[in-house]
Amino acid sequence: MKTYSEFMEALTVQQRIKRSIAVKKKSKIAAKRRALSMKKPPTQEKIQKAIKRAVRQKALTIVDKQGIYKTASAGVKAGIEKKADLKVQKMGSKWEKRLKPSIKKQMKDAYRERLASKNPES
Repeated sequence: MKTYSEFMEALTVQQRIKRSIAVKKKSKIAAKRRALSMKKPPTQEKIQKAIKRAVRQKALTIVDKQGIYKTASAGVKAGIEKKADLKVQKMGSKWEKRLKPSIKKQMKDAYRERLASKNPES
């Protein structure tokens, strides 16, 4: 995936200005949608996505023992990603079962915390 700076280099000045205007127009709509979604409890899809992210992160931390992933070159990153994919394929379902209750609890607690901060009476 391209970084922000690489993405911005690929655009011309006119395209950058046009994109800026479009994002500014849509920003309030996006903020409203974000606020609405934060008021709703976490859905099953969001919980599943969070579990998948946690499993992937766990695989990356196991594979990347030296902690070089963030500063590594593209080739080294690709190798680490490949090893992590294999780890997820082998152990993913087991890790999902183990991580699901804790992640579900974290998300529900975060939701309750958001609601409590809006309503100081409870």
